Amino acid sequence: MYSYTPQTSQPITHHHLAVCGSTNNELMQSLAEQKIDCNQPYLLTASTQTAGRGQRARTWQSPIGNIYLSLYHPLSVPISGLLSLVVGFHLTRLPIIQQINRQRHAANLPAIGVKWANDIGYYAAQETTEANCSERNSFRKLAGILIEPVLVDNKITGVIVGVGINIEAAPVLCNTTKEGMDYQAVSLSQIINETEQAVTDKNKKAQSQTTQHATGLTTQAFPHPKADDLYLPVSATILRAIQQFISFKQEAYSLPNFINDYNSVNVLAGRQVQITQHPLKQADQSALDTAKPVILQGEIVGLNEDGSLQLKTSSEGQITKIYTGTIRII
Repeated sequence: MYSYTPQTSQPITHHHLAVCGSTNNELMQSLAEQKIDCNQPYLLTASTQTAGRGQRARTWQSPIGNIYLSLYHPLSVPISGLLSLVVGFHLTRLPIIQQINRQRHAANLPAIGVKWANDIGYYAAQETTEANCSERNSFRKLAGILIEPVLVDNKITGVIVGVGINIEAAPVLCNTTKEGMDYQAVSLSQIINETEQAVTDKNKKAQSQTTQHATGLTTQAFPHPKADDLYLPVSATILRAIQQFISFKQEAYSLPNFINDYNSVNVLAGRQVQITQHPLKQADQSALDTAKPVILQGEIVGLNEDGSLQLKTSSEGQITKIYTGTIRII
C-alpha cells in the first residue's frame, strides 16, 4: 500500500490485490466495515477478478494483463448518469489514447471514443456488404465503467467508480458471454497493432505514389503499456472527471461546455440506431413476463444536460430523451 498525489487532487491511497472477486464489491465492503476512511479517496486495483461485474449485473471477464480498478471518492452532490459520461470523456483524453487517435485519424481509422453510457471503444470501419454488415456495425469495446453510490444511513456519502480496460488481453465473447449486447472486446495492444499496420500500409502506398511526407504519418512505433503503467494516469483521470462533475453544480458554464466537448468523442453522434427498452421490474412477475419491450428508431443528435441521449425519431425533428436501452446501429 502506498500513496501518490495526482496533479488535481489530494493524496490518495492505493492498494493492489493479486486476485479478488470484484474490485467494486471489495471496496464497498471495506467501506461498510469502516476499514478505510470514507472521507478520503481510495484506489483499489487487482491483477484479475473472479466475479467481475459490468452494467446491470453482467459478467466482466477478467484475464490477467488488464486494468481492474475501483476508485472511491467522497461526494456531496447528487449522482446522475452524467458522471459515467464525464469519466468516459476524460479516459479518451489519456495521453496514450490521444496519441493513438491522432494516428488513427491520419490513417482514416475510426477514433476511440465514448459509447453512451458506459463504454469506451469504436465502431469498426468496413465496407457495407451482405457478408460483413453485422460485423461492421459491431462495437469494439476497449473499456467499461461502473458507477455505484456509497450509502451510510441511507444517505449517499460517496461514489465508487469502477473501470475495466483491456490492455493486453481481449476476452473472446460468444452470444452467451455477450449477454444480449452487440459488441466484441478489443485490447489496447490490438488497437495499437491495427493502427501501426494501417500507418505502414498508407506509407507504403504514399511512397509508391509520391513521398512519405505527404501522408502526415510517421513510422514511429507506439509503446505497448502494461496495466501497472496506467494505474496512476487512469486514477488521476477519474479524479479530474469527478471534479468536473462537481463543478456542474458550481459553475453555470461548466455543463454546457462539457456537452459541447462530449460531442467530439460521441461515437453514436449522427448514427441511425435502434434502441430496445425492456420493461422495468415489477412486483407482479406475470405482468413483467407478458410486457413487450419498446423499440425506437432514429438518429442520435446529441446529449441532454441530464445525461440522456437525444434521439430524433421523425423527419419533423421530434426529439425523444433516451435514459436506458440496448443500442444497435442500423
